[in-house]
Amino acid sequence: MDHPDVAYRAYVGCRTTALRSARGRGLEVFDVSSAGRWIHRRTVPAGENPSYLLLDEERSSLHCVHGDGAEVSSFKIDVDGRPVRLGTQSTGGTNPVHLAMSAGRHWVVVANYASGSVVSLPIREDGSLGPKAHLLELPAKAGPHRTQQRGAHPHQVVLDPSGQWLLVPDKGADALHTVAINESTGELRLATTLEVAPGSGPRHLAFRADGVIAWVVLELSSQVLRARFDAATGRLEPLARTTTVPDCFTGENTGAGITLSRDERHLLVSNRGHGSIVRYDVSPTGGALSSPTWTRVQGAVPRFISALPHSDALCVANEDADSIVCVTGPSLVEPLATTGSPVCVAFAHPSKGNP
Repeated sequence: MDHPDVAYRAYVGCRTTALRSARGRGLEVFDVSSAGRWIHRRTVPAGENPSYLLLDEERSSLHCVHGDGAEVSSFKIDVDGRPVRLGTQSTGGTNPVHLAMSAGRHWVVVANYASGSVVSLPIREDGSLGPKAHLLELPAKAGPHRTQQRGAHPHQVVLDPSGQWLLVPDKGADALHTVAINESTGELRLATTLEVAPGSGPRHLAFRADGVIAWVVLELSSQVLRARFDAATGRLEPLARTTTVPDCFTGENTGAGITLSRDERHLLVSNRGHGSIVRYDVSPTGGALSSPTWTRVQGAVPRFISALPHSDALCVANEDADSIVCVTGPSLVEPLATTGSPVCVAFAHPSKGNP
């Protein structure tokens, strides 16, 4: 089917439970016109807290973790962009918060935040997931924060640009783990760990395209850690820390999302509490950060951020304000859509991966 004025689609994962004081209804699907207008197409009931999303356009499928639960669900994307449920699998742990695909595209790897593990699940031919293949328990170390660091709490899974390693920021243990996966069996192996300052709370990570430099949001200390990565060994070497909030700010804040601009000249981080996106200039050599500027984004809890497709503009999901906005400059914020408790947005071209 042709979609002449649909530049891309946006799939929004939302929190739905009373435990989270959430207002979401499920997965929200938007068509985005060539002029940038978001048109709501449908709400897809998807169980509790269909939060972080992973699109597999090659197989026309979408995977979502169920935050605070213990499962991951898979959907087939039909010709009109509608997600049709394929099935649900256990993650072998509790509160799955993030997922990524292996370099060989045979496995989805999920981070179980509350139970401190990562798990691999096979990707079937139809795009659905099979039962878990291997579960790796992370070292059961606790950080100094009494409520946020009671043990290992992996918050993300990131495939490095070489495709050899999965990086796992561990908020609970103040650690960054490097994990290897066997593409034949799905077995996960802890290769090396970088320990960071107590109480930092590593949350999310972004790589430079060459894989040499990585930046990590330290959620609890509201900082960004710049590190050098060795793809031969999987080791991270810490280089420098930079605050994510202005020196004059005295309120409560936690760092959340992180993304690198397409031209790699700017790094952007979301601040929950300060209610802002901080934008740094990035040194083209060592990746040092400088000249921070802050943009308020019409919500106190901007969680997810990502570049809009084919654009330098930034998409921001304001979980508390039930809004998705676009940041196009230091003080230029435009509304894109309204939806309950958005926590993640995944983008797909209507002609890619659809029948």
